[in-house]
Amino acid sequence: MTLPKRHHYVPEMLQKNFVDEDDRLWTFDSRNKERGVWRSSYENLFLEGHLYSYIHPDGTKDPSLEKSFSELESEAAPVTRKIIDAARRGSCPELTAAERLTWDVFFYQQWRRVPDLFASLMTVEQHRDEVERILDELEHAGRRLTNQERSDLLDPEALKRMRKNLRVAALKTGSDNVLEVIGARGIVIGRVDNFKKSFVLGSRPVVKLTPAGITDLRDARVELWLPIASDVIVGVGLYDKTELLIPFNTAQMRNQNEASAKQSTQIVGRSSALVKSLAKGVGTKVFFTPVAAPDLEVA
Repeated sequence: MTLPKRHHYVPEMLQKNFVDEDDRLWTFDSRNKERGVWRSSYENLFLEGHLYSYIHPDGTKDPSLEKSFSELESEAAPVTRKIIDAARRGSCPELTAAERLTWDVFFYQQWRRVPDLFASLMTVEQHRDEVERILDELEHAGRRLTNQERSDLLDPEALKRMRKNLRVAALKTGSDNVLEVIGARGIVIGRVDNFKKSFVLGSRPVVKLTPAGITDLRDARVELWLPIASDVIVGVGLYDKTELLIPFNTAQMRNQNEASAKQSTQIVGRSSALVKSLAKGVGTKVFFTPVAAPDLEVA
């Protein structure tokens, strides 16, 4: 059986909602600044080879996580479409309980599944330091390591595989507490009030906005926002409102776009002028790793 190799960490079904009149996206990648702003298709953006595959010591790959994400995206696509269509009509989507649960799980996973978030939690260098610390503790506990064993475990390729597998293992387990909080709060849907303006989509697309010193998602003042179309954005809402539709003005859109750009290594959008205006800030709050940007076809 052929294993899926091209793993999109921002689904194609979301990217499609940001394309221009030619079904293309303008993009800027802070890992390849010399290229500037360029145009591509959504099939070739926000992806890595075998990103969600667990790699066994013999090199074989288990793509079960990617398959589960693919199934979730298929379930979430009609729910996302329902939200967008309702917002454009000026109404709330009136999601069923099943649709709301699907949305909550999709939102939660989109928040945590992207490489930029993982890199902010543990860089390549931090991972190596942690492995060395564990090996030192193991030796102090009485398990002597040969020079070859230590060398094998600290080999760059072995560390890369361990770090990838750590991410996959973490994504296979979730937090029921976070999902409960998201489910307890309503959803708030923002629709642009100036249709000459648009949202961009970042490689770390969920933006968390917090008041000074307050980060707990249970606090209604803590916001999470995910753009799902160039003119529609969805956030974690209030406790006493199941669904709420609000206008998003130009200042709010700019704040969202700048926050998304700063925390993302790459952004895409329907407007080359907008992407260019944000390019300077892209990746400025990202923990970079030595992993090169993927080679993407411009087709």
